Amino acid sequence: MKHPPSKTIGRKHWLAKVWTNPEAHIEKEEYCFSPADFDPRGLTLTEARKAGKATTLLPPYGSIYGAQIWRMAHEAEIGDVIFLESENRHVHAWGTITSTYQLLGVKNPTREKLLKTGIHQIGVEWRPVSKGRNAFRIDKGDKLLFREITEQESLQVILKSFIDGPLTSGKKQSGDDAPQDLEYTEGSKVLRTHLRTERDGNAVKLAKALARKRSQNGKLTCEACACVPEDDYHGLDLIEAHHRMPLARGARETKPEDFAILCPCCHRAVHKLINEEVEPMTALKRITKLFT
Repeated sequence: MKHPPSKTIGRKHWLAKVWTNPEAHIEKEEYCFSPADFDPRGLTLTEARKAGKATTLLPPYGSIYGAQIWRMAHEAEIGDVIFLESENRHVHAWGTITSTYQLLGVKNPTREKLLKTGIHQIGVEWRPVSKGRNAFRIDKGDKLLFREITEQESLQVILKSFIDGPLTSGKKQSGDDAPQDLEYTEGSKVLRTHLRTERDGNAVKLAKALARKRSQNGKLTCEACACVPEDDYHGLDLIEAHHRMPLARGARETKPEDFAILCPCCHRAVHKLINEEVEPMTALKRITKLFT
């Protein structure tokens, strides 16, 4: 059993806008915004438009924002490609979505708090862009914050130029195999305006660097299906590090061996099974068996 050719895989592309401080999104490995205050989960697109109109912080665009929030919650998927831009059409980063939609709580919400603190969130592994200023032009009246651009060929040509080459998400390690006795504390909870699982990005980077060192050809191979995304996607490093035991199960010391190296498709499939209450290790074994 093999994955279909890369050109037939339905990976979506998204363009996400920020008004201020794009560096904060990159540093926190997320994208979040608050154009309206409602829960899109369980709603239809039509209902989300109405909810957006009723709760928008920025009238008269509530119906539009409601639809964008709904698409983030229902259509954005792990492995999709996303670009981060500011209102001046400056591309700050590109990345892949690593976790699906979350609605974050804000204590005693006010307009000011909601505009400052994003409550609609997805996880993203960002790769900063160094020469993205004035990258493209869209009508000044455009108010879309989160949109799918998969079918917008002219815009795709511009944005894909920023990922036209092999980019890695981790730092290169020197010497022999990366040290295996380095440990990072993960899974503890930190209280801000909400509780979130604390991740140490160094642990993921080290795990991927170690897997690359051990690879016979220096490329990262999916442990489940044995595909090599760098080959399928013309040099793009889309491989992901999957926690064999979810962080939600509590704080612990994490070593590189605690990660499985998976392609986005297999990673998503494993999490689908986990969400269906399959034990994490069983879920990984079940997906791996499909390719053996």
